[in-house]
Amino acid sequence: MEPTEFAVIDVETTNGDPLRSGIIEVAVIAHDGLRELDRWNTLVRTARPISPFIQRLTGIRPAMLEGAPSFAEVVQRLDAATKGRIMVAHNVRYDMTALQQEFARTGSAFGPDTLCTERLARQLIPGLTHYNLGNLCRHLGIARGCEHRAAHDAQATLNLLLHLIMEHGHARVMRAVAPGRELMRA
Repeated sequence: MEPTEFAVIDVETTNGDPLRSGIIEVAVIAHDGLRELDRWNTLVRTARPISPFIQRLTGIRPAMLEGAPSFAEVVQRLDAATKGRIMVAHNVRYDMTALQQEFARTGSAFGPDTLCTERLARQLIPGLTHYNLGNLCRHLGIARGCEHRAAHDAQATLNLLLHLIMEHGHARVMRAVAPGRELMRA
């Protein structure tokens, strides 16, 4: 088995539309399938208003972001944490879209290979009524911390990924990797 490095990511945003929202929290756990290589998370200051729904869902309030770095200030750290690694997220399309929008706002491109644990679980664990992260964790007996906070959701996603690798094999999981596509700033 060839070693594979994953960057398990979760982002929290100002609203439910990744094209129009700003990232307010990001977490990355780098892992090679056997051991953790790096762990990083931060709140992110944004000028975009946080919707009341998101404030209730995440517990993140505007005052909490006042001393946080802007996305432009974390883009290099985030790029370094993901470079050369397969980006893994639960509903990767959402996280990837939000990240690509933020990278584009800084004049950078972002397009790593991706792996969606939601899609993978639909293929490997048929018959569930819901494939959200909470339901999958309950179904598989995976411990879950604070829902809708980036560090806890990234950890739950990593635990789900490791469970799927253990149960279905590295090769099967790797067949679900999608090639990266960079969104370039127009």
